[in-house]
Amino acid sequence: MKQPSSGPRSVTMEDVAREAGVSRALVSLVMRDSPKVSPAKRSAVLESAAALGYSPNRLASRLASYRTNTLGVLFLDLHNPVFADIYDGIADGLAGSGNQVMVAVGSADPGTELEAVRSFVDLRVDGVILAGYTGSPEDLAAALRGTPAVVITRELEVDGVDSVLCDDFRSGALAVEHLHGLGHRRIAHVDISEWLPYTARREGYLWAMRQFGLEPLLVHSDMTERGGRAAMNNFLASGAAVPTAVFAHNDLTAIGIMEALASHGLAVPDDVAVVGCDNIEVAASPLIGLTSIDQHAGELGRLAAGAMLKRLAGGPGPAVARKLEPALLVRRSTGPGAAP
Repeated sequence: MKQPSSGPRSVTMEDVAREAGVSRALVSLVMRDSPKVSPAKRSAVLESAAALGYSPNRLASRLASYRTNTLGVLFLDLHNPVFADIYDGIADGLAGSGNQVMVAVGSADPGTELEAVRSFVDLRVDGVILAGYTGSPEDLAAALRGTPAVVITRELEVDGVDSVLCDDFRSGALAVEHLHGLGHRRIAHVDISEWLPYTARREGYLWAMRQFGLEPLLVHSDMTERGGRAAMNNFLASGAAVPTAVFAHNDLTAIGIMEALASHGLAVPDDVAVVGCDNIEVAASPLIGLTSIDQHAGELGRLAAGAMLKRLAGGPGPAVARKLEPALLVRRSTGPGAAP
């Protein structure tokens, strides 16, 4: 027996997308009157919607605009204390705003990062803050689907995605200038290969070395104390001439380097001076006394929170970038080098 008809099927966004030859996400942007859609695409979508008799579900529209007072925060690595400092700054900046945070870790893997962003968006967070994003701007824009975002430590050319960062290029140059001023000429840099957003520290190091007519020496590692220790142990075992100074791309790596130097009977700073970057709390410990480039991590977090609140209050608009100047904090891990 034939079942009674339940009436004509409602036209959906998927139907409009098929008719217009675009994605469902683009149809959604048009229905929300987003300024990110080109006039030609907007016209095609609206014409297809009219031809199919589509009208947005008002309840769905209300749900789409409903504030959850929740923000997604993505960190590159929670093992590094600098991200804890950034988190404290974010918490300070959000205090009293009524917003809660959901935290995820990207682990320097673009696929993992983007999956976390998509999950945040699916959970209808009001915005996303990314500390240490390593993927492409295009992939991030697609994953956000119009959700407001702020990126910490890297400037991206993505509409609606604000940036707060410290000048990493200047950080690398500042370390070399400090060591050169102490008389060092054989200055090595322990970096992290091609990991964004930290390649600018290496570029600053290379630029400063060229300015002083010095030969660069790059040693590759990861972001950990263990990695710094292994990289320096391998370098010292190679029989290459020992540098009189080392600039590490972060403090954890610098501490590992200092441990490796000590295990080979080399004193810091008498034999080898060491400079780190980030100025994590342990760097100032009297037992370590690490000279470091302060990235103002807490301030970056506070600025990111403020940028997010401003974005949520003001709506769409051009991306805004705020860049801080790094500061050199001299401690006992650096001292005079041999006379040239």
